[in-house]
Amino acid sequence: MKEENKKIKVSYSQFSTYLKCPKKWYYDYALNLRKFEGNINTSFGTAIHETLQHYLKVLYEEGLSHADDINCIEFFKNAYDTEIVKLNDNGIEISENDYNDYYFQGEDIISEFLKTSNRLKYFPTTYEFIGLELKLNTDIMSNLEFIGFIDIVLKEKNKDKYRIIDIKTSYSGWNSYMKEDLTKTMQLLLYKAFYSKIFNVPLSAIDVEFFIVKRNLYENVSFPQSRIQIFKPDSKKSVIADTMNCFVEFIEYAFHNDGTFNVDNEYEKVPGKAKKHCKYCLHYKNKCDGKKSK
Repeated sequence: MKEENKKIKVSYSQFSTYLKCPKKWYYDYALNLRKFEGNINTSFGTAIHETLQHYLKVLYEEGLSHADDINCIEFFKNAYDTEIVKLNDNGIEISENDYNDYYFQGEDIISEFLKTSNRLKYFPTTYEFIGLELKLNTDIMSNLEFIGFIDIVLKEKNKDKYRIIDIKTSYSGWNSYMKEDLTKTMQLLLYKAFYSKIFNVPLSAIDVEFFIVKRNLYENVSFPQSRIQIFKPDSKKSVIADTMNCFVEFIEYAFHNDGTFNVDNEYEKVPGKAKKHCKYCLHYKNKCDGKKSK
């Protein structure tokens, strides 16, 4: 039997890398030079994701009593420890102080998430569960396909109204600058467009939101604070169209018609303000001088 050609996959993380610095995308993906870049933030984020997702799945599929029977703190610790072991296996050591700081911050997040008032506010029984880590998989061109995973999808009962949720962990929440960062907001806009296409759901029937949980709160302030922040980016039809046009421009420039990487194009170097894009880039001072392309 003739072996089927393995399709090249393009994800949002690939697109967001290109948006920040096309040159880094070129090294990471076109030349396949990216390496494991995990750290305590990614490990913590994964553990929080798994904990909140597990609770919500049980809540909507089995009911409140079963969800409340879950020891979410223990579930989080097991997931967190598993991720820390992966870091250690990759030669990344985490200090005891850092481990403890993130662990106790995770406890605080979960405790606030589980409050009855927050459950009723953010995840009422008026919704039904559609899926978590829901796979978006669709062909873009010959031998090239988009792949993505939505953290949580809910649907209003007795209504054709969907809610796409992406969980984010943050040091102290998103400020106005972060909310305007296209490399963050385009993720849900792209997911909304592909969900609409794949599952034949009108764009107008889909709401998107970032469910942001904060590791830290401000000290010595007089106003009440929450570890939960909701941000709903503008996702009207025209904004979705602009996002898809940007994605298509990326595809047309970075790939050939047969889906292979276009390694012959020139890719711009974008170091960012104070070279923030270079700070953790493996290619800086190795293959790239970090100077903005003219």
